[in-house]
Amino acid sequence: MKTITVLLTKYSDWISWIVYHIGAGEYTHASLALEGEEYFYSFNYRGFCVETLEKHKRRGVEHCLAYELQIPEQSYNKIKNRIEDVLSNREQYSYTRFGLVLAVLRIPFRWNYHYFCSQFVAELLKEFGGVPLKKNVNTYLPNHFYQELKDCCYLKNIRCNTI
Repeated sequence: MKTITVLLTKYSDWISWIVYHIGAGEYTHASLALEGEEYFYSFNYRGFCVETLEKHKRRGVEHCLAYELQIPEQSYNKIKNRIEDVLSNREQYSYTRFGLVLAVLRIPFRWNYHYFCSQFVAELLKEFGGVPLKKNVNTYLPNHFYQELKDCCYLKNIRCNTI
């Protein structure tokens, strides 16, 4: 078994403000880290991004929640390969505000090479990691992970009061 970490945070930018008020919850960004790495992978308004806890701290994030999930090594390798593929071809990928709006409206929509943060994390978990998420990956908002992962049988909940 290998470990992956899903990090939920709340940013203070205007997109986060919208997600916070429409998404009915305190978390507005989702990212994922591989076992033993300090880097979190996700999408933001600039496209595919590699984040660190220090970057979150500089951006003013004061509250986060991290979930550690144990997954089979085969699933872990699929997630790792997918991240490496996106990282090596990152110029092809973009952030999608349109997809985010549709997710808020609960309309599943997939546009090749375009992601918003929680859509990317949901795809990694469900399609590559074998995590049995309940919803369509294209409609996940960060708070959906909070609601769903807390009841997951192979979950370790870690609270980040201060990054």
